[in-house]
Amino acid sequence: MAASTSRSGGDHRNQPVWPKYMARYEPLARLGAGMNGEVFKAWDTKENRIVAVKRLSGTGTTGGDDLIFSGLQEVWRECRCLRTCDGIPSAVKLLDKVVPKVNSDDSFLIMEYAGRLNLRAYMQRRAHRRRRFSEAEVCRIMKALLEGVSSVHGTGIMHLDIRPENIILDDGTEDRTERRPKKGTIQDGELKDNNIVYKIGGFGISRRKDQGPKQPEVTIATAYSAPELLLHSCEYDERADTWGLGCIMADLLSGTGMPTFGPDDSEEKIMSKVFRVVDPKCKKIKDWAGYSGIAAEWKSKMPGKNKSKLARIAAGSKTKILGDPLRRRFPFWRLSSAGFEVLSGLLESNPAKRLTAAEALDKPWFQ
Repeated sequence: MAASTSRSGGDHRNQPVWPKYMARYEPLARLGAGMNGEVFKAWDTKENRIVAVKRLSGTGTTGGDDLIFSGLQEVWRECRCLRTCDGIPSAVKLLDKVVPKVNSDDSFLIMEYAGRLNLRAYMQRRAHRRRRFSEAEVCRIMKALLEGVSSVHGTGIMHLDIRPENIILDDGTEDRTERRPKKGTIQDGELKDNNIVYKIGGFGISRRKDQGPKQPEVTIATAYSAPELLLHSCEYDERADTWGLGCIMADLLSGTGMPTFGPDDSEEKIMSKVFRVVDPKCKKIKDWAGYSGIAAEWKSKMPGKNKSKLARIAAGSKTKILGDPLRRRFPFWRLSSAGFEVLSGLLESNPAKRLTAAEALDKPWFQ
């Protein structure tokens, strides 16, 4: 997965020792890490500017690294996707790359430093201060995110890892420009809610929609992975991203700062949480034309098992379902009918019936 940064100010301890070919960049703080990269705030000594540096491991866990291996092919794929999205204001901009000549050396992507928090940290901060998002705020945030994702899709790119950790918040504070901001600026400064620009990062597993035969893309399940990805189907498109946006919308409405379908766990446990809310008997997903192409263990009995994974999930919903479970979780006093139309359209388990970003933006809630 792409690097998921905590961005709550950064860890100024244990600064990394980068190779000589990275001498131009001075690490200032570690912002966080995911499975395939760790991100640092750094100072570009040549251009005198703050940047974000993503380190991709050339050795992986076999070389004692905490990150999975990112070969030159994976590095170039991420670079191409970022370059394709160049010019989109809501996508993080790739400034430069430092790619070694051999696979076993680390690669570094130099990107704009887009802000001091990601959406996860922002939601947790709001939850800690008991400042729930109003429906109007959720609408404003979702419109910005849908517009950004729609622009990315317009270039032919599927992100495939939309989650709060990959949404970076830029509120125009001095943290973006000053090498040594005043003490307390990053950690304690109140975010300027009305000035926030939401930027999409974490393009580590992104790919072009027309990039030949597709392969199952999920290597590590998250609470934001679309059902078709968790089912290891090759029949996915840009609507895998709008599922992630639906999960984010549910997170914003719940106000806990935690994943609605989390925490991240096994694929089967995540799917059980998802289908309990959006498709209790797994009927919608079975009506999907791509259902025949999902991984065998989900739809067929496997050795030593008396039911398939989906059958076990459906059997887990033994109680009689009264009404829409999703609507029960987000009742009318929390979300209007217009807002629920968007939420339920994004959290549609059948990918063929799920809203695209452009379709969602056309809904009355955003007008």
